[in-house]
Amino acid sequence: MLTDPRRTIAVLQVLSLLSLGSAALVTLSGVPAGTGGAVAAALTFVLAALCIAVLWAIRARLGTARGRAACSVAVVVLSTPAAMLGTVGFAIPELILAVALAVIDLSVLAGALSIAWISLLGVVLHLVRAADPLSGLAVGLVNAVPLAVLLCFGLALGAALRGYESRRARDQEVIERLRRAAATEKELVLADERARSARDLHDGLGHRLTVVVMSLDFAERMRERDARRSWEEIAAARDVAQDALAHMRTWVRALSPVRVPEARGLAALEAIAESFRGTGLSVRLEAERGADAALRGAREPVSLLVYRAVQEGLANALRHARAREVLLAVTAADGSIGVRLCNDLDDRARREVPEGPAAEGFGLRALAERAATHGGHVRAAREGERFVLTLHLPDGAER
Repeated sequence: MLTDPRRTIAVLQVLSLLSLGSAALVTLSGVPAGTGGAVAAALTFVLAALCIAVLWAIRARLGTARGRAACSVAVVVLSTPAAMLGTVGFAIPELILAVALAVIDLSVLAGALSIAWISLLGVVLHLVRAADPLSGLAVGLVNAVPLAVLLCFGLALGAALRGYESRRARDQEVIERLRRAAATEKELVLADERARSARDLHDGLGHRLTVVVMSLDFAERMRERDARRSWEEIAAARDVAQDALAHMRTWVRALSPVRVPEARGLAALEAIAESFRGTGLSVRLEAERGADAALRGAREPVSLLVYRAVQEGLANALRHARAREVLLAVTAADGSIGVRLCNDLDDRARREVPEGPAAEGFGLRALAERAATHGGHVRAAREGERFVLTLHLPDGAER
């Protein structure tokens, strides 16, 4: 029940108010009909219960600690008629809860003072009513001590709930800091990837544009002496320019960030895949049953690593393998998460990429290091006519 202290308190409040109502009924049933004192006592219990219910309802809606503290103090004051009227039995739950809320909203000292206040009033009542002050004091103490001991349960309950609320607040603060750190890390990773890819784009595009300029310069020099050769160079420059334009469009599309901040699980992977489909790359996503739930329930660093691996694999398939098709498979079993990207190779990649494990560049090395911190591993290798990137995280799910 302590998993939600507010719900716990609400249940205890309802039960304690019902106990106060029962105290009123017991007061009336224990005295002959028509006795004014019994009716007055019963009305006091009923009015106290109504006022306390209103104060608790106000407390639940107040956003300030000072306002809640004022309500709790008022409840302690209104709880004293139960001790003064001498019918404490059914009022004990409400008195315990009043002390507990004083601890939660103020401090343990406030709870202890509430116990002293309620017990002291009981002693004073017996002194006033007794003909002999000494006997009245003795009876008052005999009744006050057990009452104080019982109210100490409220002190313990309040301290436990207060400690739980403090720990939960600290945990929420830590979780929020981790979320902000993960978001910052994600932006840094994406920025690093875009910068690295921009350098590759600059090198490839710069080389093509240099060839275009050289071909056009040569055509200009040859136009008077060899017109045919000049037109051939212009045609070659046009082909290279078209290739450069297609290259640029592919990279610009691939470098565009995935703007689906609310997407999680397979939806986030689908958004990443869709951003690469605009380059002409065919990406097919397949997932085992339970994979979406595993990704959604994964710790933030783990899910970020999965998304980063998919981005790296698709970017490599586009840049180095010049692939046409990629199969993205996601598996989940016994808390583990697996990702497998398999793409084809064009003729040039078949010649350049050797069989077996691939040489680790910056992206793959960073992925492998981050996977190792979570007890997992990354493998990238050419297998026949395909290039395969796998990520396995043995303990990816939230615990």
